[in-house]
Amino acid sequence: MRRAALCGVPLAALALAGGLLAEAVAQTAAPDDHPRRRPGLWEVRTAGAQASGLPPTRFCVGEHTDNETSQLDRSVGGRGACTLGAFRRAGRAWVAESVCRQGRTSVVSRAIASGDLETEYRIDTVVQYDPPLGGVRREDKEAVLATWLGPCEPGQKPGDIVVPGMGTLNMVDGSFRAEPQQRPARKGRTH
Repeated sequence: MRRAALCGVPLAALALAGGLLAEAVAQTAAPDDHPRRRPGLWEVRTAGAQASGLPPTRFCVGEHTDNETSQLDRSVGGRGACTLGAFRRAGRAWVAESVCRQGRTSVVSRAIASGDLETEYRIDTVVQYDPPLGGVRREDKEAVLATWLGPCEPGQKPGDIVVPGMGTLNMVDGSFRAEPQQRPARKGRTH
């Protein structure tokens, strides 16, 4: 029985080699399509916020918190008068652009995320207004700094963002849990 062959190589071997080559090319041609943070509890603060008295928030990141439609606490897609672009790889950083309309003003923002996403990251955002807001404000800048703290706290679920003094908002399902009220300490009875 003679097997089909091309240049003396059995077709089954060629098919196997072709399949392995196609898989290798697909893996190298498909780099990470969006940034993915290490699962666990992240402390997120706005640069300069401490000077204004704003406390940092704590965000519980799960295995699937960062995905095609939710990237670094940013929802991708159309939202009202805004189109929020996805983060795309730009060298070692990630870049996302968004466009909104605010009355006659076009608001264009460009966010650049840098860091290893395992222990820390930073997002620098520049927002430009055209024409300027109020005739004078052409640009705003903001920086967000995040540090990995460890596993999420007991009772937290992926997507929970804890805002001190307010409560917990889940960015995945939209649920809100108010911070428990502090009960006044009971005074002991004196006899």
